[in-house]
Amino acid sequence: MRITQKHIQYLLLLLIVVIGFCAYQFGYVKFVEEANKVKTENKAIEARIDELTDKETHRSEWSDAIAKTDDNIKELLAKYGPGNTPQKTIVFAKDLEEAADMEISSLSFNPDVAIYVSEDTDEEGNPRVEMDSSYISLNYSTNYDGLKKCMDYITGYPERMNVTGFTASVNQEDGKIAGNMIINLYGVKDANHEYVDPVITDVTLGVNNIFGSGYTFDTETNEGGEGENGEGETGEGEGETGEGETSSETGE
Repeated sequence: MRITQKHIQYLLLLLIVVIGFCAYQFGYVKFVEEANKVKTENKAIEARIDELTDKETHRSEWSDAIAKTDDNIKELLAKYGPGNTPQKTIVFAKDLEEAADMEISSLSFNPDVAIYVSEDTDEEGNPRVEMDSSYISLNYSTNYDGLKKCMDYITGYPERMNVTGFTASVNQEDGKIAGNMIINLYGVKDANHEYVDPVITDVTLGVNNIFGSGYTFDTETNEGGEGENGEGETGEGEGETGEGETSSETGE
């Protein structure tokens, strides 16, 4: 088969078309894709540069704001204690009695319940900040001035708390106010709040009635009698079969 000049021209034209297609598909298109990718990356870099430039411009302002916010958070957290326990609650009730000239006849308390837990955790997986709440219910008796002192004491207490329930009734004979009070207690557990057991001093040891019903017992005379703050008249000392009276009659 003889290849003519015209066939050669067709073959050359076909070769040119193939070379052009390959150059376009594997050269130009790929180059355009790479160029667009670089352009997109450049835009992201430019946006990041603008962001960093803006931050650098406001660095001092924002640093001061962050420091102020940290101080405000520390000041706020300082108003909360590390949590509440029965021992701590009993000591609080005793101090409230003394500060407000109040008599607390009964006291009930509840365990702490978490009301907020931060998502940020420490190395052991524990939340860095946890806020707890509990409440105590107490029955009280005092006068009007004592009631005002009670509210002042709760308001000015170093650890955050508030009165969420309150009842009061007045005894017309002596002017005493009696009722029930519910106090919410709050606590924060974090790196800056460490619970310390309350220090209890001046604990009187002996055989006197620990329930404050008024009855006392004298170990020297074996006679029971009325306590300083009570009106009780029953017991070993003055009962019909009480040891004190029996020993006195025997002696006579």
